[in-house]
Amino acid sequence: MCLYGIMREFYVILWRVAKALPRWTAPVVLLLSFAGAGFGKGAEIPEGGRGLLGSPELKVYAGRAADRGAAAETVPVTGRSFPTAQRLLMPQNPANPWDAGARAALTGPVAEGEVGLVVFEARAIPLSGQVPADASAGGAVYLEEVNPPSYPKAAELSFKCGPDWQVFYLAFKATRSLPEGKGAVVFHLGQRAQGLELGPVRVLNYGNALEVKDLPRTAVTYRGRGVDEPWRKEAADRIAKFRMAPLVLKVVDAAGKPRAGVAVRLRQVRSAFGFGSAVTAEWLTKPGADGDAYRKIVEDSFSRVVFENDLKMEFWEDSLKNASDSTFRWENTQKACDWLKARNIGIRGHYLSWAPWEKWSEELKGQPDKIRERILTHIPRITKEIGERVIEWDAINHLAGWASNIDEVTGPGVYTEIMKTSRAATKLPLWVNEDQVFRPGRQQEDYYARIQKLIADGQKPDGIGNQAHFDDSFLPGPMELLANSDRFAALVPALQITEFDVVTHGDEQLEADYLRDVLTMAYSHPAYTGFIVWGFWEGRHWKPEAALWRKDWKEKPSAVVWKELVNDQWATSAEGKTGENGEYLVPAHFGTYEIIVDAGGGAPVVTQSVVLTRETPPTVLSVP
Repeated sequence: MCLYGIMREFYVILWRVAKALPRWTAPVVLLLSFAGAGFGKGAEIPEGGRGLLGSPELKVYAGRAADRGAAAETVPVTGRSFPTAQRLLMPQNPANPWDAGARAALTGPVAEGEVGLVVFEARAIPLSGQVPADASAGGAVYLEEVNPPSYPKAAELSFKCGPDWQVFYLAFKATRSLPEGKGAVVFHLGQRAQGLELGPVRVLNYGNALEVKDLPRTAVTYRGRGVDEPWRKEAADRIAKFRMAPLVLKVVDAAGKPRAGVAVRLRQVRSAFGFGSAVTAEWLTKPGADGDAYRKIVEDSFSRVVFENDLKMEFWEDSLKNASDSTFRWENTQKACDWLKARNIGIRGHYLSWAPWEKWSEELKGQPDKIRERILTHIPRITKEIGERVIEWDAINHLAGWASNIDEVTGPGVYTEIMKTSRAATKLPLWVNEDQVFRPGRQQEDYYARIQKLIADGQKPDGIGNQAHFDDSFLPGPMELLANSDRFAALVPALQITEFDVVTHGDEQLEADYLRDVLTMAYSHPAYTGFIVWGFWEGRHWKPEAALWRKDWKEKPSAVVWKELVNDQWATSAEGKTGENGEYLVPAHFGTYEIIVDAGGGAPVVTQSVVLTRETPPTVLSVP
């Protein structure tokens, strides 16, 4: 028998001994055994970690997902270092990720900044009618404080598994403290219809002795990541077909005769596609070196932006007070809009209404007419004040994504009313916006159905927004993204990635590669009009690790990817000389171009701006 087989049998014996011992001694035996060599076959776990679980066996529960047929049980296991596992089968999509899972109390405290490791084994179980080899499952793992009704998180992790047993090493650095007796490790497994088996779990705290990079990490990837994948050639062909056209310049003399051999230079100064980011009016108007660096990246790298919070109802109303101590000031928002307009950077209006419950709407829960009234009176007021500073509006944000929305009391017809009121208030395009549209499950289906209802009610949106917040527990490949995009484009043929970010828990190359491929997918699909990242700078980002630029303004690999694609590969620059017919032609990406013609011999240099679309006729420049 090989060493691994001997160790596996050794752990099985220890497991059985521990279960037969008095309750207080079993955890000691198990912790000692697991500290020696870990679970099964995998990476080496550094010594010195303090165990935070009394028992490694976390029982899964079906919870509220049981109402949709979910079931949890303990099942025997062969071929692993543990005799039993926890099985959870969910044949239907749960309403919420937390409706099913597993949890256990931590036996010790965790201080802010301390580093640790969650280790476990898991595998996917095929559901009825599913091919075993195609089975996949996953979930989110949290270290949280049990402090009802809130459960603040000290670490947020995730995993995805296939049909074979896999050891997961999820390293973390605590973002807040978990007091003694208040901490818990929690698995949220109600991500979608799926089957999963979970083996023993360890939570180790290394204090400040190690850094996250010193701990083992489970490799994460996605289908289609390879540089030679066939989809890349197909995407390049679509980009050439849907995003480019010949830019034709014709240089003539004062008499209108063609001039040959004239030097021509051209460069794209702004893309027609909405490559952009969430920004804040505060930072766009902030004095100082950081403000200058923030504005430079916006000017150099984006053709579209969206204010993260400045135009949301309560924040906008607060900004009208222009309080000097407030983050939100209408004076700053107007200045930011003027600065962006001067640079031909479009602004998305985000948003006219918000469907989930907020503090103000919760207070009016028993008075649905007043909820409706506040929203419907706000829309014409803000659209009139903002005017055409924005190019489009998110009419309804989170139309379907949350477990509980205002339509619980107003009825679903409120969304049709919102669209009608918005149409009357502005001629700008109206979008709906939602997250997790790429993830199979309740949220995607609910969004699809609600858009169908708006269309049936005669209130078809002008565009469908997909927030596209990802983490490494769910990274669908480009072909899956394209198929999903085709499905929604059949409803409304204008799509947009509106709030992209990806959390990879320190794997910056994975972060960069996934940005590259989702960005390429969107730019290659004819329905997409834009791709917005939800923040670009670590110093002002809701998920700092997902930023493209570090706090000291150095580029992360994801920023390099963005610039290589958006500022270089998809932004045509060229130079040459006119032919015998006086023409200079180059295939170019749609956008605004600066054209410079230099005939030499002391003739004046001619500069002209050209907006290239598919219908743009040849541009004629007269040079003496």
